[in-house]
This record gives sequence, C-alpha cells and structure tokens, in this order.
Amino acid sequence: MSIEFQDGSGRKVSIDKFFDNIRDKAVELAKTHLEQRARDAACALIDPETGKHAVVFVRPNGETQLVMSTKGSPVFARELERRLGVEKGVIRSMMDGPEAKTPIVYLAHGSPDHKTLARPFAERLMQNGIEVWLEAWEIGSGDSVRQKMDQGLGDCTHFIVLLTPTSIGRPWVKTEIDVGFCERLRAIPSSSGCGLALA
Repeated sequence: MSIEFQDGSGRKVSIDKFFDNIRDKAVELAKTHLEQRARDAACALIDPETGKHAVVFVRPNGETQLVMSTKGSPVFARELERRLGVEKGVIRSMMDGPEAKTPIVYLAHGSPDHKTLARPFAERLMQNGIEVWLEAWEIGSGDSVRQKMDQGLGDCTHFIVLLTPTSIGRPWVKTEIDVGFCERLRAIPSSSGCGLALA
C-alpha cells in the first residue's frame, strides 16, 4: 500500500513538502490570530494623552515573529502591553524619542504582485526603519476596504504605488491614486518593468 500526499490544490507533493505546508499554514494562522488580538485590544483603548484611538502597526518580522508599534503615546503603548500580557518595551511608541519622526509609507499595489513584489519591498523598507501600511497587514475579514484605505492614507507620511503591467489596470490601485495623491506623484521607472510613484 502506498500513501499519496497532496497540497491544497490537489497536486501530488513529497511528504516533506506536505508537512512544510502544514507548518507554514499553522504559523500563518497563529500570526493572524495574534495580529487580530493586538488590534482588538488597541481598538478598546483611548490614548490618555490625545483622547483619541491610536493607530497600531503589527508587522511580520521573519518567518515566525511579529513587531508592534503605535502612533500613540508611550503611555498608550504601555497600557496596550499590559492588556496583551507582553513585556514592557515590546510595543514601540512612534511619539517617543528618535522614532517620533518615523516615516509611514502607504504601499499601493495590485494583489497579484503582493507576494513577489509588494511584501518583499515592504519588508525591506521596515528593515530600514520605515513603517509600512500594506493592505494584507491592515485590512481584515469584514473590514470596510474603503474605510481602512482612507484611514491608511490619512495616517501615512509618504505614498508609493507599485506600477506593474499587472497593477496598472486594477480598480483599487486607480482608486488609491485618485484619493488625493494624483497631483503629488512622480514616476520612477525601473529596469524590471516596474515603476514607483512617490508622494
């Protein structure tokens, strides 16, 4: 008797690939759960220094870790840490010290470019100390895409559109460009056939 392993699309895979897929899916589900838990806790808090809800960024850091930062005050960050049961200093306040001027980039792109271009680019920006608003990290199931997009654009300090043959005709990319940034964009072509529009 032989055992055959298949991936989610029904293709035959090796036993190693089968278990790698299970591990990857488990890690992704755990990260998604932790991200949602952090956002839910943040939504229930009002920053005592501003009297408003503060934006919280939850970003992947490598394969199995998350990094959290907030546009809220250090007091807000400490209270969020307390509610999440994490150590003091795990959540970085962007209003505290040299991080107070941390740039926040809104990264618009076509969905087909997410894994191959947008996510690696966003991770590279983050490695260089730049926060990134990326729809896959910020828009959850049941969220209003337009409302989250408007909030992300309002909170960013910079705007980048990844223009590729795939993204150029995508309705949401056009919408993102139309939301108040058209007049401030300039295109920077690259040799890979992708251009960047910056504001």
